Amino acid sequence: MTSANIAQTLVNFVKRPGYGTKGRSIDICANSYEVINFPTSTVIQYDVQIGDAATRRGAIRKVWQSRQLKEKIGLNNWNSLILNTGNKLAWSSKPLPFGNELNFQVDLSQENGRRRPDVFRVLIKRTTQIVLEPVRQWIAGRTHSTTDVQEGLTFMNHLISQSLRLDPDNVCLRRSFFRHNAESYSLEGGLVVKKGLFMSVRGGHNKLTINVDVATAVFWPSGKLLQLMQKYLGQPSFASWMANQLRVQEKRFRNELKKFRRISFYTTHTAPQKPAREQKRCIIDGFTESGANNTFFTKKITKEDGSVTEKKVSVANYFAETYRIRLQYPNLPCVKTKRNGEVPLELCYVSDADNRYLFKLDDRQTASMIKITATRPEERRRAIANNVDACKWGQDPVLQAYGMKIQPSMMKIKARILPAPELMFGAGGQTKSVPGNMTASGQWNLQGKRFAKTSNLKSFGCLIFASQQQCPLEAAKKFMRSLMNSYSQHGGAVENNNPIVQYATPPNIQKSIREFWTQVGNQMKMRPQILFFIVPYKTSMPYNEIKHFCETELGCVSQCALVAHVHKCAPQYLSNVCMKLNAKIGGTTCYLNQTNNPLHGRGYNLMIGADVSHAAPGSEKPSFASMVGSTDLHGTRYSGIVGTNGVRQEMISEDNMKNFLTTMIYNFKKNTNFLPNRIFYFRDGVSEQQYHHVLDEEVKIMKKICHGLNATWAPKFTVTVCSKRHHHRFFPGNPRDGDRNGNVLPGTIIERDVTDPAEYDFYLNSHKAIQGTARATHYYVIMDETGIPVDDFQAICNNMCYTYIRSTTAVSMIPPVYYAHLASLRGRCHEDTQSIRSQATGVSEEVTIIRPLHDSIKDAMWYV
Repeated sequence: MTSANIAQTLVNFVKRPGYGTKGRSIDICANSYEVINFPTSTVIQYDVQIGDAATRRGAIRKVWQSRQLKEKIGLNNWNSLILNTGNKLAWSSKPLPFGNELNFQVDLSQENGRRRPDVFRVLIKRTTQIVLEPVRQWIAGRTHSTTDVQEGLTFMNHLISQSLRLDPDNVCLRRSFFRHNAESYSLEGGLVVKKGLFMSVRGGHNKLTINVDVATAVFWPSGKLLQLMQKYLGQPSFASWMANQLRVQEKRFRNELKKFRRISFYTTHTAPQKPAREQKRCIIDGFTESGANNTFFTKKITKEDGSVTEKKVSVANYFAETYRIRLQYPNLPCVKTKRNGEVPLELCYVSDADNRYLFKLDDRQTASMIKITATRPEERRRAIANNVDACKWGQDPVLQAYGMKIQPSMMKIKARILPAPELMFGAGGQTKSVPGNMTASGQWNLQGKRFAKTSNLKSFGCLIFASQQQCPLEAAKKFMRSLMNSYSQHGGAVENNNPIVQYATPPNIQKSIREFWTQVGNQMKMRPQILFFIVPYKTSMPYNEIKHFCETELGCVSQCALVAHVHKCAPQYLSNVCMKLNAKIGGTTCYLNQTNNPLHGRGYNLMIGADVSHAAPGSEKPSFASMVGSTDLHGTRYSGIVGTNGVRQEMISEDNMKNFLTTMIYNFKKNTNFLPNRIFYFRDGVSEQQYHHVLDEEVKIMKKICHGLNATWAPKFTVTVCSKRHHHRFFPGNPRDGDRNGNVLPGTIIERDVTDPAEYDFYLNSHKAIQGTARATHYYVIMDETGIPVDDFQAICNNMCYTYIRSTTAVSMIPPVYYAHLASLRGRCHEDTQSIRSQATGVSEEVTIIRPLHDSIKDAMWYV
């Protein structure tokens, strides 16, 4: 293939080749609302600049709504005719009276009656015209999604949300809106969760739709900043603890304080009569390194004769002299702001409506968040309907001014339920296969079944990272006997009836593991196949250290078990561990029946999954890229590899891609003796705006790598972006087409009405939702050189979800992507921090690297 052909291939996404036909047709409801009529005339777009880069959105909003600006422009029905993003863009259905540019000053002191001038410069420039007719051509399937189409959709997204943005009782977070008085749910650390409304304009088949869903966000709580910090930091005696931390100045303490930066707060000492909403907001820029009684500034004093003297005064004394406020905690630090100096901590107040929490939740907070957001389908459906009713589209003056009409009831659309596959297990068990009618519920059990492929287990042992009181030695030995017995029942051959079981010798974790690894190897005169570890709690230590050392230093897979499970020895738990154990030493839980695998007998197919994950917002830790690739012709076993990928870089870097893909191809050929003639690349973690980057950057490099390995070898690619980060939810139109919780059944596929008007995508709900409302995976095919029929490709995506190697349930996303996500998470255990001295500055700085995977397990499923 020439470079010219490659460039042509990467220009446009795949046009839908047709629709699937297999499965039972059903009617379902989608949380989408059809737009009956939308504007198609030309809209004028303006660039808006209010103040400077440091001007807050609240001030921008006040200036935009000011009487002075409205009078200057001289237009009636201001809010209905002119749309504003709240930042830099505005639209109007007709040219504004001032012509091409308005340069004007607004003094907010004239709006609120203040004496001190509060002046902002306003610059409005006419820039372009938004032609909306391409949107109609797009939904009719006559054109691809062009820049004109995207600009039109951006305008219409602001059109449907303009009234919500103007409502002062709403907090706007992109396309989500939260009421100030919305019901709040508590999280650990004093944080609060609010539910609101999500709304987005989407293109469908010959129609425009509004996708409406329940939105959820975490906020800092309202109240005194002092109490907020006390709850978040978990310090009952906060004042004394904080004062002590100021003296010690530990790095961890400084890092914790950074989380409070950018919080918006207000004070009441200057205007106590004003309600909280009208108080002036400030932004936390940091904290002083000393208490208010030891934080000084220079105060200018004007004498009676007009002369000015300067006096050094502490913040505590200043507030006592000026406002007659004697601080209760003068030893606490002051809040630093960019414009308003230092403010005593105890005088600061926070409103939850102003402050979204932007950091990663810990395990307990995440568990609580899941409980809050996991609502049953009928409850979610009611909440969505209530949100739509609250929008009052029929009476919205903005929509009326632009001629947009929206159907107020959910769309009823067509879907199909794909047949469930038959699963094949190993010979010798009570049941060799599970037919489709028994897997249709999305779950089955392992009772009486042997794994499809097993390995002989000979060199292994168990190391206990718990005290004798927590886990007696006999309990650990009993657990290992039970586990090995369970593995034998599932078809595994255990050749060591007396494995070493002993306690670790802390505090040196790595030394304990290495000595134990040597003992296990010496016992059976062979390299250990797997090491088992018993740990007391589900915490990062010693788990991360175990995984790091075993996978990067020893080249040995490992399996951890909690003490609580060791004592119970529940059969179901033992079977679950056996699936992971079997996968890690080279086995497979089950295969698809050949008739349910469209790829069977069709050449040599390499299945690849890739993901890029990022550190928590605000963190400078690198992003992690991961890739897994199948190592058997069944597409059930996958080797995996991870690497750092810059900081918040979405596309896999060229260096990583070369390393990743070369490793995947090598492992596939090593285990199958063939080079793949087709590569199915499933990519996760990519937004719609970045689809073309996957082709232009990643796939282009992949093709180049293949050509470099063998100039005569040119495998065909099918590239699919998989995502669950969407707001589409589907509900059974008939109770018999749903499960007992009210969710759509596993195998439900949607490819009409709410999918792209012209391109190749579909929504597939392949799993049974354990809790809450099921969320389908969105599969978007952006390149298809293999030309695989639609029914076959949809069957691959659905049926492979039943072969997830460590579960007896169908998963929600095709396994290669799932495994890539697991590998990326596990890769965090391989992180290492090194201090590197800069040659330019001579200053040492800490750099995060990732230790490479040991060669011995590069084709193992070490990450499951």
